[in-house]
Amino acid sequence: MLLHLPLQKDELLGNSFERWRVCLNIQGEYKIGVSRQQVFDAITDPEILQKCIPGCEEMEQISDTQYKAVIKATIGPVKARFKTTMELKNLNPPQSFTLAGEGKGGVAGFGRGSADITLDESEGATHLHYTADLKVGGKLAQVGSRLVVGVTRKIADEFFGTFSSILDAGAEKVETEQDRHLGELRAARKRIMMIAGPILMLLLIYWLVTN
Repeated sequence: MLLHLPLQKDELLGNSFERWRVCLNIQGEYKIGVSRQQVFDAITDPEILQKCIPGCEEMEQISDTQYKAVIKATIGPVKARFKTTMELKNLNPPQSFTLAGEGKGGVAGFGRGSADITLDESEGATHLHYTADLKVGGKLAQVGSRLVVGVTRKIADEFFGTFSSILDAGAEKVETEQDRHLGELRAARKRIMMIAGPILMLLLIYWLVTN
């Protein structure tokens, strides 16, 4: 899901020159061949978190549930280092928790999001389900919605994919309803281009002949 919300004043940057904030919703699921207690313990380990976060240059645990990090990120033409804080919330070990974070990249903009994560164990494996919401503002929100969505989804896949493979080299990504919907959209766009391409070519030839 993708929304554009008007900004009167940016809460993080403290200014009013940016007009839009892009809001995203991303879902995913992984099957990991270890117990959910092992999964829960691993995702609260700062060393493992640093290995999983793309572009993470520094990670420090400042309390039992809070971390701070420096993350280098590139979205289209926007490149910046984000000073990031993360916190584990809604802890219900080892069944579920929320991983929330907020990053500030100066004039490049900001990001704020959270991932609700549930762990279901059966037949010697754990299914990790996540639903993540992300808001970006500043220059990040100006580079184009599709680009922001694509990069954000890629980062989420890299994070949870790397995390899963650290625990289980044979971990699998499970196709979700959102994945199926996106696949159908891509297939529909491809069919449209296959039909529209020849038509546009014929129109171009007709225009060249008649002019």
